[in-house]
Amino acid sequence: MRVAIVHRVQRGGEDNLAELRELCRTAGYEVVYQLKQERPPHPKFNIGPGKLEELKKAVRDLGIEKVVFENDIKPVQEYNLAKALKIPIITRTKLILEIFSLHAHSMEAKLQIKLAELKYELSRAKEKVRLAKKGEQPGFHGLGAYEADVYYDEIHRRITSIMRKLEYIRKHMDLIRVSRKKRGLPLISLAGYTNAGKSTLFNALTRERVKVSSQLFTTLTPTTRLTKMDGKPVFISDTVGFIKNLPTLLIEAFYATLREITLADLVLLIADVSDPLPKLRERVETSLKTLYSIGAHNLPIILVLNKVDLTGLKEAERKAEALDLDIPCVFTSAVTGFGLTDLEKKVSRMLKNFVRVETLLPYSGETMSMISEICEFSKVNDIAFDEQFIRLDAEIPIQLAEKLRRYASNGFFRTIR
Repeated sequence: MRVAIVHRVQRGGEDNLAELRELCRTAGYEVVYQLKQERPPHPKFNIGPGKLEELKKAVRDLGIEKVVFENDIKPVQEYNLAKALKIPIITRTKLILEIFSLHAHSMEAKLQIKLAELKYELSRAKEKVRLAKKGEQPGFHGLGAYEADVYYDEIHRRITSIMRKLEYIRKHMDLIRVSRKKRGLPLISLAGYTNAGKSTLFNALTRERVKVSSQLFTTLTPTTRLTKMDGKPVFISDTVGFIKNLPTLLIEAFYATLREITLADLVLLIADVSDPLPKLRERVETSLKTLYSIGAHNLPIILVLNKVDLTGLKEAERKAEALDLDIPCVFTSAVTGFGLTDLEKKVSRMLKNFVRVETLLPYSGETMSMISEICEFSKVNDIAFDEQFIRLDAEIPIQLAEKLRRYASNGFFRTIR
């Protein structure tokens, strides 16, 4: 579908048309025209009447079938624009919802998107019904003769139904999280701006094959896997990407998904270091603000400047210095594997869930079973099988260390912080 993109900004303001173009590409649209205007919002059309005439001509000459606004325009403005241009008008929020629908595969993601769509519709329902009664026009089909309150109540009913289903899924996910927690292993969440390379890094660290794409918002449902970093077993979770001005209703709808980040012991904030410095700074700041908004502001964070293979290390270091952030930083290339060892070591040093233990263990069936568990869920620095004892030096999850203490021979059990 051929579309035009529009962004009205205040005087001296910067447009977001490049990102809007990328969102359109992800949604399967072909952008054939773009328009920027610097002015306060026009009450009737959002853009001024002069720019509307330019847009009208472009629609006619270029065969444009839809117009996408970066601005969150009011229903009456959407109606007036659709009536003047005789084609549908959608906002950036609606466009992102379309993209999410394309990439939703799990039941939870599909319900979350439907919930966000209904909440978006709820905020505009009464005005849309009033406008629809004036006659047929693009973008307002399907309302029929509903009274505003009936239509409003129907949306409310569907929202309540979906929230009940999501609550059931959340309880099931909480049980899985409790099961993970019992092992005492840390959870590391990958977060960051969409298309920064989170899924590629996830695959490199876990040897998984989750879907990787140049499109935005490829990952909507968290994927969590058990792996080892610097020899220490950890859970790593790949999460939904952030974006500038992420609509509040999407943050609310995807709270259960984003909650995976807030429950983490450590956040790896991934950024694309190949971005120009102003864009890199903006995207890192956007990601940090989103983390703070969901309650992850107290978590330890490592900034992972990814895609160093596209810039070279010196250029990446220059950009990191220019960012001037008080956050530990690592340079990586998830594609080539550069920097992954450094990343694992830094993660290992920052994890507080492990304690180093030196102990002597007697030979017994129970001890051998314990040793097997330690080898699976700990970092074993040294293990020696003497004539009388098993000598063990390992970095162990705190809960497992307490369990191990009961097996120590002659009370020899030393922890090293």
